[in-house]
Amino acid sequence: MKESLQSPTGKPARSGFTLLETLLVIGLMSMLAAVLIGGSASLLKGTARSDPEDALLALMQKLRREAVEQAQTIELIPVRKTEGEEGADFTWGEDHEETLPVQAGVSVKIIGPEVGGAILLGGLETESPVARLRFYSDGTCDRVRLEIVRNENRRITPIDPLTCAPLPAVDAK
Repeated sequence: MKESLQSPTGKPARSGFTLLETLLVIGLMSMLAAVLIGGSASLLKGTARSDPEDALLALMQKLRREAVEQAQTIELIPVRKTEGEEGADFTWGEDHEETLPVQAGVSVKIIGPEVGGAILLGGLETESPVARLRFYSDGTCDRVRLEIVRNENRRITPIDPLTCAPLPAVDAK
C-alpha cells in the first residue's frame, strides 16, 4: 500500500511550486537575459566594424545623426592618400578623423551619382572619388554611390539621399 506524504499539520502535502518560487525564477531568468542581450549587442557592433564597407556605412549614419542633432550641415571629406600611406581615410568637422579597417583585397570609396565621368583603365571602369559628402540638418545627404572592390569584383551601391542608407544595386544609375 502506498503512503501519502503528510505535512506537519497532519494534512496531505501538495506538490508544486509556490508563487514566490515561480516569481524568483522568472526574475533571475530576465536578469540573465538582459545581461546576455546587452553583451551580444556590443559583440555584433564590433564585428560589423571590421569590414571597411560596414564601417563606412556606420560612419555615414553616425554623421547623419550628428547633423540632425546639431542642426547643421556636416561634410565628410575623403583624404587623398598615396598607395601605402598611413593615416585617416576621412575627416569631418574641426578635428574629427576616421580610419576604415583594412581588409586584404577590399577597397571602398565614395563616388558621384553619375556614370558620365568614368574612364576605362586596363579594362576596368574607374571613377574618381567625390571631394566631399554633405549631411544636412533635415537628415538627408548628397546623392552618391559606394564603389566596393572585393578581390577584383567591383560592385556599385547607390546611397539613398533621403535616408543615407544603401539602395539595391539595381538602381545604380
